[in-house]
Amino acid sequence: MFRQESEGVVRSRAIEEPAKQQDFGNIVLMPNQPLVSIDAVPMIMHEDSLHVVLGVRENDPFAGQASLPGVLLNAHERVSEAVLRALLSKAGVQESQILSTVDVGVFDDFERDERGPTLSITRMVILDGTSVLADPRVRLVRLNTLPQLPFDHASIVAVAAGVLLDALWVNMAATRALLGPSFNTAAVIARQKELALAAGRAVPESANVGRSLQANNLLQRVPGPTPTGGRGRPPALWEWVGEKRF
Repeated sequence: MFRQESEGVVRSRAIEEPAKQQDFGNIVLMPNQPLVSIDAVPMIMHEDSLHVVLGVRENDPFAGQASLPGVLLNAHERVSEAVLRALLSKAGVQESQILSTVDVGVFDDFERDERGPTLSITRMVILDGTSVLADPRVRLVRLNTLPQLPFDHASIVAVAAGVLLDALWVNMAATRALLGPSFNTAAVIARQKELALAAGRAVPESANVGRSLQANNLLQRVPGPTPTGGRGRPPALWEWVGEKRF
């Protein structure tokens, strides 16, 4: 939580407690004034399931471990610019591979970084599923089988999953980016389940998903494959109204 203080108190503290930076080997202790970290939660569809894009850390702390791409915010740098810098410098992700972004929140636990006080401004990024992520540091991990992550990154991913779940059918840019130009009812149910489990929530009821899609005036039902071999009816196939078909 933030506590407001008068300008005079802030100035006196700045005089009495000047910021210092100490170097302990290759771990630099940060000044008492919190630094601002910009972290990205890149998500991508891969092999019919939602994955998180992690990057292997090159420096301590946690060198060699996979983590969310993140950087410290530079002076005169916007958050959106820092997000792009983090994605490119830590995971080789290009701006052209981004379909949509969603703000996740601010994480300000004063013990989140062993080097000193930092707060994280976090943004979720949905990537084009056809993207080629060739950077050798990249690790694609299923959303619900994440390894142990450094700092508070596991908590950040859980919150991000809940934010995206709540954004479905509200933030249409994010919903389109997640589901793609065409999708079936089973895919919607699967994405809701993945996000709910990652967020630690109950899985949403799926019985009426088909009816909800049918009532959505932004969608139109398209002919699906004809069942063969005596199998039952396949899940309904949907596409966005006005979406180009190739």
